[in-house]
Amino acid sequence: MSMSEEELGTLIRRHAVRHTPPDGLAERIGQAVRAEAVTAPTPVQQPRRGLWQGLAWFGTGAATAWGLALMLLATPLPPQDALAEAVTANHVRSLMASHLADVASSDQHTVKPWFAGKLDFSPPVIDLAAEGFPLTGGRLDYLDGRTVAALVYRSGPHVINVFVWPATDAKAQGPVFSTRQGYQLARWAQGGMQAWAVSDLNAAELHRFASLLRERGAPEGTALSK
Repeated sequence: MSMSEEELGTLIRRHAVRHTPPDGLAERIGQAVRAEAVTAPTPVQQPRRGLWQGLAWFGTGAATAWGLALMLLATPLPPQDALAEAVTANHVRSLMASHLADVASSDQHTVKPWFAGKLDFSPPVIDLAAEGFPLTGGRLDYLDGRTVAALVYRSGPHVINVFVWPATDAKAQGPVFSTRQGYQLARWAQGGMQAWAVSDLNAAELHRFASLLRERGAPEGTALSK
């Protein structure tokens, strides 16, 4: 049974999978199209055929632009960008599922022992209540191909998820800050651990939180011997 263009368009809009384009995609496509326009030969204007040649050149340029766009979308994200996307998705999922904690407690001496036997490392669990960031619990989560510790803090009505697991590179770094889908992110590595914090806090407050946690939490986090 044949299908009209209008019916096909409706079907695509209703069922097609949508993917959020990576940051900077529009600029990269624009640069590629401008470069194509500079290097493409000027269409020869000949009597009677000039218009068609111009249209043919335009069609080739448009096809090239679409091809470049598809190639850029298909290009895998750099590891840190892909991890930032996963961290943000896990944060949003925890809020939507109303499952912030497997162990709900503001006592670091309750939360930290809960992870014993569930992970092959001991995550740092720091109480920052005096600084305005009380601990509210912890849970197990999954990132970077492994089970990780998720520590939950609050700042007023704002939830802060902190994901912690052993670093593949022992070199200390960070914190490095970024933004994904309107959420603020911070990542750092120290004491053999890497950590990602994500929240809808404003940038200045997340900077302060990450700096405090990094300063006070590094010595605690250690991988367990096999």
